[in-house]
Amino acid sequence: MMIFSYQNFKLRPIFLCIVLLIFSKDLFSQDGKVTINMDSTLVKLIDLKKELNSEIENYKIQIFNGSRDEAENTISEYKILYNDSSAIIKYEAPNYKIWIGNYYTLIEAEKEILELRKKYPNAFIFKPTKSINFEDRKLNKDEEN
Repeated sequence: MMIFSYQNFKLRPIFLCIVLLIFSKDLFSQDGKVTINMDSTLVKLIDLKKELNSEIENYKIQIFNGSRDEAENTISEYKILYNDSSAIIKYEAPNYKIWIGNYYTLIEAEKEILELRKKYPNAFIFKPTKSINFEDRKLNKDEEN
């Protein structure tokens, strides 16, 4: 009882700090290991989603449709004017087309086309279609990784 008497009140905070330090050593002990238990089907679904997202194209803008020489001149002019390297030339018989951008929403494409129509009045927005074959992809819950 001598430690907690009024005369030794000045030692009490020091004593409490020492006791807290002794017992707090286990509060911050961590082994640094993380274990993730995940179903193999979930891994396959994530891989499938990554593959599909890389295949699906969003909105694009076509600024030119015509001969090869004109398409090459137009694309080089576009790249210089707009400092954009995403422009590509596509060939769909019998014409060459210049497609630009990869817009996730129609609103983004519409904002861009307002500026482009000053230089390329025949520009328009479209969404390219791609056929995706799901038949050879099966997800079996019992399959091993």
